[in-house]
Amino acid sequence: MEQVSSTGRPVQITVTDGYDLKGFKGDTPVTFIRAEFNQVVLGDSAKVTVSPEGTAKYNFTSSFEYNPEGGITLDDLAHKPVFLTMTEVLPKEKKQKDEKTLILGQAVVDLLPLLEGESSFERTVPLHPVPGSPLEPLRSGVKQCSLAVKVFVAEPLLTTAQILGGNLLKVTLEAAYSVPESFIPVGPMQNYMVGLQVPSVGEKDYPILFKNGTLNGNHAEAKACYERTVSFVVDACEMHFIFLRLGHIYLEEKEYEKAKKTYLQACKRSPSCLTWLGLGIACYRLEELTEAEDALSEANALNNYNAEVWAYLALVSLKAGRQLEAEQAYKYTTKLKLKDKTLLAEIHMVQETVGFGNPSF
Repeated sequence: MEQVSSTGRPVQITVTDGYDLKGFKGDTPVTFIRAEFNQVVLGDSAKVTVSPEGTAKYNFTSSFEYNPEGGITLDDLAHKPVFLTMTEVLPKEKKQKDEKTLILGQAVVDLLPLLEGESSFERTVPLHPVPGSPLEPLRSGVKQCSLAVKVFVAEPLLTTAQILGGNLLKVTLEAAYSVPESFIPVGPMQNYMVGLQVPSVGEKDYPILFKNGTLNGNHAEAKACYERTVSFVVDACEMHFIFLRLGHIYLEEKEYEKAKKTYLQACKRSPSCLTWLGLGIACYRLEELTEAEDALSEANALNNYNAEVWAYLALVSLKAGRQLEAEQAYKYTTKLKLKDKTLLAEIHMVQETVGFGNPSF
């Protein structure tokens, strides 16, 4: 009997160009792309300078091996996308040893065409900005930043007979009705995330998640949807933004213990400035000042351009009676133009109560 080769077949992902890009520093930021699949980093591109017109040529190729007998399987290709994270490399300041970077946004490449008989395809995928990123459009009608991506395998992964005899489930979300009032967009257009369970023959049901954006608002139905989704998660790395949104809902509803627990899970498995910030806010509201300061310091180390982090560091310093640190944190809060007017008013109220913290006193 003829032996079937167990050699894996490489799947190549090439990011060729970036469009309508911006950075935190200057008109020509230095950026690179990191490719990840199945919780594994496939590689980083070279550092590329974005042109004044907002374009960049990466020509960055990464790959992984598909092996039907183990490792990356058809199931992985069916429900795990490739993540492309764009990061800006900040200019080094005087006496600065370590290079500082800031994440700008992330794109998702769906590999389902490989299960439909295609051996190569090209896509222009939107680059979704992280909150506070300069990639966020300042007004409606502005072009969304994007990446041009090519996916290639040497030969189709499935034969025609295998495709026709397969049981691939495709779901298209056409419309949403009876949307909660808190989801109704006000101002810029909003993206929504939709989750549903699909019954299977196996031991458990599998959740399907439409990842084009995030839910808006703090309605109880949104919270319940997130909580059901999180209940299926084993590794928070794949659900980073889900944990951020659920934690934010808990903060808005003043469920600080739940917010702390949610952000702590994300910090342990997929830490970022925003996860540490959320944990710091929850701890501050619980009057756990030491834990709050530790978390906010971690957030500040990852991104010292976040005005909200500085704002809560100012509040912690005010409550702890440290005048110099309170004034320094407040200075950066105003310099970085904190947008949350309610939070700024809270800082002013605490400053007036303790009698320090604002250099203008």
